[in-house]
Amino acid sequence: MFYYENENWIAAEEDFTALLNIDPQNSQARGQYLLRMKWYDLAKFTIYQVAEMTKGLIELSPIQQALIYSFCEKHDKAIQVLDGITLNKAEVTMYALLAKAQMKAKRNKEAMRMFKKALDIFSHSAKGRNAVAASSDCLYHLGLCYMEEGNLQLAFDSFTKAVKADPDFAEGFYQRGLCKVKLHKDSSILDFNRAITLDPKHYQAYLSRVAYYGLKGRYSKAILSCNEAIKIYPQSVRAYVYRGVLKYYNKTYKLAITDLTTAINMDKNCYIAFYNRALCYTKINELQMALTDYGIVLLLDAGETVMLNACINRGLIYTELEQFSFALEDFKQAALMSKTNVSLCQATAMCYHRNKEFEEAVNFFTWAVKIDPCFLDAYIGRGNSYMEYGHDEAIKQAQKDFLKALHFNPVYTKARICLGYNLQAQGKFQKAWNHFTIAIEVDPKSYLAYEGRAVVSLQMGDNFAAFQDINAAIKINTRAEFLTNRGVIHEFMGQQQNAMRDYQAAISLNPTYSLAYFNAGNIYFHHRQFSQAIDYFSKALKFDPENECATMNRAIANAVLKRYEEAKEDFAYVVESCPFWAAVYFNRASFYCCLKQYELAEEDLSKALSLKPNDALVYNLRAEVRGKIGLIDEAVADYNQALYLQEHASVV
Repeated sequence: MFYYENENWIAAEEDFTALLNIDPQNSQARGQYLLRMKWYDLAKFTIYQVAEMTKGLIELSPIQQALIYSFCEKHDKAIQVLDGITLNKAEVTMYALLAKAQMKAKRNKEAMRMFKKALDIFSHSAKGRNAVAASSDCLYHLGLCYMEEGNLQLAFDSFTKAVKADPDFAEGFYQRGLCKVKLHKDSSILDFNRAITLDPKHYQAYLSRVAYYGLKGRYSKAILSCNEAIKIYPQSVRAYVYRGVLKYYNKTYKLAITDLTTAINMDKNCYIAFYNRALCYTKINELQMALTDYGIVLLLDAGETVMLNACINRGLIYTELEQFSFALEDFKQAALMSKTNVSLCQATAMCYHRNKEFEEAVNFFTWAVKIDPCFLDAYIGRGNSYMEYGHDEAIKQAQKDFLKALHFNPVYTKARICLGYNLQAQGKFQKAWNHFTIAIEVDPKSYLAYEGRAVVSLQMGDNFAAFQDINAAIKINTRAEFLTNRGVIHEFMGQQQNAMRDYQAAISLNPTYSLAYFNAGNIYFHHRQFSQAIDYFSKALKFDPENECATMNRAIANAVLKRYEEAKEDFAYVVESCPFWAAVYFNRASFYCCLKQYELAEEDLSKALSLKPNDALVYNLRAEVRGKIGLIDEAVADYNQALYLQEHASVV
């Protein structure tokens, strides 16, 4: 008893078990205490054990036997006993007991028939107070049966009759309120309020009122009802989850996190609390915490809808963090779970594209097109992935996709711009220019169309037209990319000072934009300001480590400044990254010449010529190097070849 009163349940149970070993008759007391401790499975077993042990010792009435069987979920036995009683004693209460046993056994149609029999008997009998209460109870349970069967209107009618028979029947009002919600009747709140008035401790009615106010967008009022529910039942995980979700909708995210954390502490497997807390963390930009919670949701036995949304939301966070490999796995999983969601196929394909897995990107874009043949962005995405293949056949295939998108929607600017760049890649500059112009006519605010036309104009040698278009793009949307492009146009116009001004403006606008640093570094390099050039090339590489041109230019600048070790490291990196780039071997050979390592220089120059056989400049340098190492005949042959190539080039 001491352990029980101090809520030390395990110790109390151990003592009751010890008592049973001394005297099995203590089973009844143990069953009562297990019930109070809410250990229902053990309580059922103990009560059933007592009933079996006392057969023949204690005379139990048939009703007592039926109640014991019913409590222990031996429904068939309970029904059998009660069925026998009703044959001899056709009373309202007997039929009601039988019907309730049938309800527990999920035999609703039989239960409904018994409740109707009970009500029929009531209609032909004296209307005493107890009889009225019994009829109200029958009507209430009949309503529950109708609810279970999906006959909402009949359920509503039964609950209405129940509360008319007993106006103080709180549970009847509550169930009628639920029925009204399912029937989309606005007056459900009146029934919930009535149930609470009759029974101020009606926890479920408070939660239903929470749901009602929440759906109406009255979040503060719903939170007040949640507070009352928590006062009644402080250990309610559901109440804390509800309140947390309401605070999320009320945009008090940190308070929502507190409630959801409380719910999680009560139930570590409450995936819906983890999921909603992840949403809150996302709103306050605690993205790592959100990722952790979504990960836990996916580990728990959550429903398919929650898991699908968790994958999508986590994928979006990874995308925001530019962790596209992780985002890809989540979107791919979500796409496989929801096989007909075109947006998930598109998101998966985009991640593949960003990871430079272009063939897989094409496969998922194709999947999206199969789901929805009119989904234009899938054609554009697939076309852009084909463009990355780098060969003529793929570029023509990309052109077909862009034209297909324009066939569905001729004024779709995005498709028109992509087609313009596709034609530019094929060297069809005038056609590309025409399509960029059409895009501008369709959408005069399309800065991307102005940028595209500027690039094509520059390639066609019309520097002033290019300058005008890039200015128009900057006027609509000032971006680091556009300022950098204008800087390139300034360089083509011989205005390096203006170009540098644009590169610096681009860097100020976006301090992580690598290309602006690279182009500025090239201007410093051109003016033989090698220290500044090295600084800018290093910054360019910080934000784009795969820029081999920046690495090679830095290597050359380091060599000029006699920083030989740094130059050697940079050349080695570029050779490893781009083993088929002839220029890097030529430049490293020049570096070896500075170090008078002519054998290594001769080796690199030979490699450069194997990759680019008709380069007179390389033959000329190799001739000099071979002369240095005593290979006179080979040097003369290289000089002759260089002269031949130069003469042939001048004739052409």
